[in-house]
Amino acid sequence: MKISSIGVFMGSQAGNDPHYVDAAKALGQRIAQNQSKLVFGAGKDGLMGVTARSAINAGGQVLGISPRNLAEEAVEPDEITQLIEVDTMTERKQLLMDYSDAFIVLPGGFGTLEEIAQVISWSKINLHDKPLALFNVNGFYDTFWVWLNEIYKDGFVSEHDMKCIQIFDEIDDIFDYLENF
Repeated sequence: MKISSIGVFMGSQAGNDPHYVDAAKALGQRIAQNQSKLVFGAGKDGLMGVTARSAINAGGQVLGISPRNLAEEAVEPDEITQLIEVDTMTERKQLLMDYSDAFIVLPGGFGTLEEIAQVISWSKINLHDKPLALFNVNGFYDTFWVWLNEIYKDGFVSEHDMKCIQIFDEIDDIFDYLENF
């Protein structure tokens, strides 16, 4: 599968572990080197800003999508390739889904969790068939992965649902998964 755009969900904060920032930089560079467009929530701070700047600095294309009520927290339009402002978070999430061929998730908080859940649930009801990769930086998603496997084992999700979400410790493995999905 040719991936021309990758939606990345991640924290608007950098977190306490410097490996998160290192992973965000590496991911932005890899997306640019892969000649894919980075699609993200347009935040200027935290892992969002790091990933976007890294992709731009590596010569990549970056599309940010921001609700107008968060405009003061968004990257400047001249810092990325394209900035789309929308009225609501619902519109933002819809466009993030529409403009992305695949999804990668860096560490993040409640907003990131919501985005993971939306990608999974929309796949479950056949609104898309796009891969989702958790970038398990320093074991960040270990306990989440255990929980996902428990709900699979307990019969709350199907084998198909589990096939659409995978967990990886290395960027190369993420891109192998996306390309072979």
